[in-house]
Amino acid sequence: MEFKIWFLYNEVNWESDFSDVDKKCVNTKKIVDYLNAVRANAEKDYGSRDKFPINMPFVHSKSDFFKKEDKEVDVDYFIKQITTPPKSIINQNEKIKKSGMPNEFVYKTGIPAYRGIVFDIKSNKFYFINTCPGAGQCAIICYARKGRYIQYSNAYDSMTRRLNYLLNFPEKYEEQMYEELKEKCEEHDAYVGYKPKVIVRWNDSGDFFARKYVEISDSVMKRLKREGYNIESYAYTKIPDIKDSSINTTFSIGGKESNLSKVKKDEKKSEIIPKELFKDLNLLKFSDEKELKKRVSDEYRIPIDKIITYDELLSTTPAEEPKWHVIVTPNDGDDAAFRKDVKLIFLTQH
Repeated sequence: MEFKIWFLYNEVNWESDFSDVDKKCVNTKKIVDYLNAVRANAEKDYGSRDKFPINMPFVHSKSDFFKKEDKEVDVDYFIKQITTPPKSIINQNEKIKKSGMPNEFVYKTGIPAYRGIVFDIKSNKFYFINTCPGAGQCAIICYARKGRYIQYSNAYDSMTRRLNYLLNFPEKYEEQMYEELKEKCEEHDAYVGYKPKVIVRWNDSGDFFARKYVEISDSVMKRLKREGYNIESYAYTKIPDIKDSSINTTFSIGGKESNLSKVKKDEKKSEIIPKELFKDLNLLKFSDEKELKKRVSDEYRIPIDKIITYDELLSTTPAEEPKWHVIVTPNDGDDAAFRKDVKLIFLTQH
């Protein structure tokens, strides 16, 4: 395997940096069998395709990790591809592009949702990584395992490379993240004392699955701020013990009950509104939007005058104290997650 020459002195430090990672070592034959099954499944008619267990990592059948001309997976080629450093760690999508007030520029980064495949370079071993250790029933309806996150192979490829880069090369990952964000700050003239600001969302897919990952994220942000850049970051998370970082977190309800008990009562939270509560409504109609507010008020016992829509949030002057319960649909931006005046976010299931 010629590719190993590139990484001869690297390996995942499972005993130190990533001792808290929930992982499963998987032999190469099982990996190959699974990858071949994924590709074969994609060739079947949509209605007759097999459903893989939820605890198996999602793999895109059209990924560039496969040689298009080969019917069987070339595992050496697959390894070389997933361990190739990502071209970028941050990017944007439609939701992120529509987020932010004037002079705010929002970017995101993500890793595979729920489960990911990692190759430990020096030990020559594959692992399935639990990238959402706080997940519970939410894994069944996870938006990051649906829609555009799995529709296009480039999204899967980039997030898988990021995960492998983070675990095999945490120092290089941190430096690249720093350089990319620094470049964006300079591109937008985002300096302390100036109006422009860069805002980063951690984990639009995945979560803070390791303490080392939290430390890297926190270190990058603190370094940029020390150097005079106007930058903030935020994240939705089901991990309750990262509050000591500088990241503005929203705790996502719907994961493990044991984690919810560790969250402070006044901490910012998000909750998913089940489809049953609004499946008969057209949320593009003002009257139906008003009806959803009433239903949410009744269901969650919240005064209706404290519930606003995302559009209404944008029309209010930002405040420092949390007071709003905001309904956010898939068509909305992400401002509710980083506004300080938001107390609870209601995300419509999609």
